[in-house]
Amino acid sequence: MSKETTNKTLLTEEGYERLSQKVEEIQGKVQQNREDMSRTAKNGDLSENAGFMAAKESYEGHLSSMNELRDVLNEAKVIGKDDIENDRVGFGNSVTVKDLEKDTRYTYRIVGKYEARMEHGEISLESPVAQGLMEKEQGDIAEIDTPAGKTRYEVIEISK
Repeated sequence: MSKETTNKTLLTEEGYERLSQKVEEIQGKVQQNREDMSRTAKNGDLSENAGFMAAKESYEGHLSSMNELRDVLNEAKVIGKDDIENDRVGFGNSVTVKDLEKDTRYTYRIVGKYEARMEHGEISLESPVAQGLMEKEQGDIAEIDTPAGKTRYEVIEISK
C-alpha cells in the first residue's frame, strides 16, 4: 500500500455505497427532526417543552453522525476489486483460515473500520485478526493474540 493510502480511510466500493446510503437515511431523519422541532416549538416555552427537547437531541445526534460519515466519505480512498491482489492477504481480500486448535474454518473479508460487519464476516483492517493475517500467503501460519488468547490460523485461501 502506498504512503498516499496509509493516511486515508480505506473503503471498498461496496462499503462506500453502503455508507452513502446510510448518509441519505440519516439525512431523512434530520429532516424529520427539523419538522418535529418546528411542530413542537409551537407548544410554548421551549425550556420546558419535552417534545421539542427530545426532537432537538435526536436532531443533534443525527446531524453529528451524518457529518462524521460525510467526512469519512469525502476523505476516503476507495479500493476497487481491480486494485486488490490475491497473492497475499491485504485490504479487500476474503481470506479463509483454519483455526489449528479447534479445527474450524472461518472466512473473513478485510474492510475499513467504518464498514466492518462481523455478522457478515467483514472485519476491520485495524482488528487484531486482520492485522495478524496481513501479508500472509496461502499455507502460512499466523499466531494472533485475541481476547480469547493466542490463536493459530493457517491461511487456506485468499480471494478478491
